[in-house]
Parts: sequence; structure tokens; C-alpha cells
Amino acid sequence: MRTDGFGSLGPVTLTIWSYDNQDPGLEPVLKQLSANFSKRYPNVTIDLQFKSSADLLNVIPRALASDDGPDLTEGNQGYQTDAQLVKAGLILPLDSYAKAYGWDSWYSPATWSIFRWTNDGKGFGRGPVWGVAQTGQNVNIYVNTKKLSDLGFDPNAMPTTFEGFDQMLADIRAKLPKDEPVIEEGNQEGYGFIHMFGGIQAAYVAPQDVRDWIMHVPGSTWDTPENVKALQTLQSWGTKGYLNSDYDAIKNDASAEEFAKGHGVFWIGGNWDSAIIEQGLGNDVKVMAFPPGPSGVTAGIGATSGPWHISAKAEHPDVAAAWLNYVIGSPEAQQLMYGQQQIPAVATATPPPDEPYLRQVTDAWQAVEKDDGLMLYTDWASPTMYQTLASNFQKLMAGQTSAKDMAAAVQADWSKFDTTLK
Repeated sequence: MRTDGFGSLGPVTLTIWSYDNQDPGLEPVLKQLSANFSKRYPNVTIDLQFKSSADLLNVIPRALASDDGPDLTEGNQGYQTDAQLVKAGLILPLDSYAKAYGWDSWYSPATWSIFRWTNDGKGFGRGPVWGVAQTGQNVNIYVNTKKLSDLGFDPNAMPTTFEGFDQMLADIRAKLPKDEPVIEEGNQEGYGFIHMFGGIQAAYVAPQDVRDWIMHVPGSTWDTPENVKALQTLQSWGTKGYLNSDYDAIKNDASAEEFAKGHGVFWIGGNWDSAIIEQGLGNDVKVMAFPPGPSGVTAGIGATSGPWHISAKAEHPDVAAAWLNYVIGSPEAQQLMYGQQQIPAVATATPPPDEPYLRQVTDAWQAVEKDDGLMLYTDWASPTMYQTLASNFQKLMAGQTSAKDMAAAVQADWSKFDTTLK
């Protein structure tokens, strides 16, 4: 294995597939960094191809198994994609590269776990490392500070506990006109409430318990009194009128746009929409992670962007690893990511000093990540879990099912899939 001196290899072409085709987003970052890499190694040509996430993930197992697939590709954490790539021997373990380049400092142990699989693709969260990722993604609370101030609250003295935040919602509802929501939210696709629930769940359930459940650690269950309590809390946010009435009719990104126009005091959603909100509210926005429950651990839904994998058939895997090291860990990479309103996943990332908003978004990510508080994405727990969660959250908020029955339904989905891992 080598980490430099690639000029002696002669002409090298790296074919790279990505679904990060957004601007603002990572597409311009990847293009610029790939051009920089080829300037450093003139014999290396980067063939960077962008596809939709659905198109890429649908074809990647077949492409990697063929003789003309990519050398590097993004995958997707969880059983549907990464587990299958590992099981079929289509990608390489990266432990030797992690040691050679010092990648161990990039992420916390909990974050590293999302890239680990046993060789049979059944053991999630343990075994070798098969991927690394560029950006950190977590669900935050966004605050319209002008609205909050106008209602008589100090944006610089936000609650430091979930109990305090829950009480603030009630206090705001009592002061706000009835036709205005406390929280603007969008759930048309079904993931809005999955994401928002994570922050509530974190106040009642230890993040490790949630990760164990997603990773099918024996004995794990979602059907617990703590989860039922969290579900009841979310349900109460609906019955108490905290949410916009059209949340099931509006897409999640569109709800961020509505919040950016001044609708709602809070918006709860992913940091990938941070730029949308800043464009609308300017200096009148504050970003914060969910305040912790009694444990004091800052936690919530989140993980990283899609994992990068090196094909088992790559002719020059050492060059591919060097490209990964550069586009994730280099100062140039982090500067370009921040320039595109993306938050680098590496723990040492520091935003430009003249970007206080990005500092807040970074702090929210790093607070959760450094506390080992990332609860991952609940739908990773089974190939059908997304639909199970989405449909049950809709029924819960419509009063068509109880918190206890929803917890049992989610666990039944988990148990059915769990039997296939034995």
C-alpha cells in the first residue's frame, strides 16, 4: 500500500460516481477538489459522474459486479445498500487506509459504527470499516429570533433542557395568534416527523439504545415505556396546536422555505436546509441542537452524508484512497464545503471566522457528534421500516392509532426483518 508517489504508476483513470449533484451542495466541491487532485498528480484523470440517488443506488450492485463499474462510489448506510455490497464482496475494507492516513480522529466511535459491517453483511456497527463520508447531517431546531423577541422571549437565553423547551412551546402558543404555528413543519414525504421525533425521543431514550436497535443488537426493542412516552409527547404537539395544520400536504424542504418567509417561530429539520433558512431570515435566525433530557447527553437524529466506497475491482485502490483522504480531510476540502453551506463531518472542522451562522450549524453538529449522541436514521432498521414509520406517524398524529400501538407496530416490523439476520 502506498499513500503517495503515484506518478510512477503511469496513466491512471479513476471513475467516480456520486449522487451529491446539488448546488449549493457538494457537486462544485467534488469537481474543484478532483481538479486539484489531478494537478497534484498529472497522470491521474478523474472521471466524475453525477447521478440521482435513486438511479445510482438501483444500479450500483450490478455496476460494481461488472468489469466496467466505478472505482469509487457513494453507497447508503443500512441494510438495503451497504450490507449488500459488503456481503457480495463488491467493496474493500478501509481499515489499513484509516491507519495509514490517521482517519481515526475524524469521527466519534458512534459515527464510525455506521461504516462498520461484519463480512457477511449481517453485523451492523461492528467489524471492518467499509466507508467514509464528507459531511455531517443532523436535525436541529431553527429559531426565528425576531418573532421570539417580539413575543417577549430572549433568543440568547434558550432552554437548556428538553423539559424547558417543551414548556416554551406551550408559553409561545398562549401568546401567538391562533392562525400562526409555533413550529412550521412538512411531512408530505413521511420523513419530517421521523426526523422531528428523534429530538423528542432523545430526551427519553439513550442514544446507544436507539443505535443498538437499528443495528439489531439482540434483545433490542422499540416497544418500551420510554418510546411510548416520547410518542405521546409528539402527539401532544399536534393536539395542542403547535404545528401548522397543512404539515402532511407540504414537503419538508418546502416547509423550510415557508419558515424562511416568516411562518412559525421554530422549524425542526436537517442542517442540509440551513442555507434556505439563512437566505430568508438573514440575521434573524438561531440554530441549536435539541436540548437534552435528564441524562444531559446532547442527542438527535443524524449521521453523515452517503459513505464513499472503493470497488473491490478498482485497479488502483491506493489512488482512490488518496482521493478520499483529500476530499474529506484536507483544509481545502473543508473550506470549499463551508463555501457551499455544507458542514464537514470531521471533528476538527472550523468554519470561516466571518460566518457566525455556519459556526452555529457546526456547533450543533459537533455537540451531538462529540457527545456520541447521533441516533442515526430510524428507517435503517429494516428495508420496510421507512414506510412503517411514515404511515404510523401519520395515523398517530391523526388520532387513528395510539402511541402504544405504534410502538408495537414498529417493533413488529423490526422483529420480522431480524429473523432474516440469524
